[in-house]
Amino acid sequence: MMILEVDRHFLMPFFRALELSGYLELEKSATDEFKDRHYKLLRSTGIHSPVVLKKPCDIVRDENTAEEFVLDGTHPLQVTDKIRLLQAMYKNPMTRSQIAKSAGMHPYSAKIFRYLDEFVEAGVMQRHERTGNARIYNIDRVKRLHMLRALGGAT
Repeated sequence: MMILEVDRHFLMPFFRALELSGYLELEKSATDEFKDRHYKLLRSTGIHSPVVLKKPCDIVRDENTAEEFVLDGTHPLQVTDKIRLLQAMYKNPMTRSQIAKSAGMHPYSAKIFRYLDEFVEAGVMQRHERTGNARIYNIDRVKRLHMLRALGGAT
């Protein structure tokens, strides 16, 4: 266990990038605040930790394997996560927690926040008012199907 006195705004982008590139998975978090989180290591590639570069976009470079993950949404790992989320959006309306649970993801993971925002921007879903703590989304099934086909996830 590590206890650090580091500003969350400094640390969050690193954890998000490592989660989006498949190195970490959020296991436990009671809130969307970046505190009291438990992550599981998914990829242990060697002695050197992955390097997160911010410019021109998020890039995770693994010095052990010489792999580079450009987190622009087109990496196969990210495409797989998007397909998984789109396939999980099977009814209307749905909450973030319902979508996450159906996709087998943690509702406060970086993947959920990033890709749901991307889906909203693309018109695949629309945000509605909160009901209690739950954000409700209406899903445009036609646009969802078009995006699934474009990503190679529809049969």
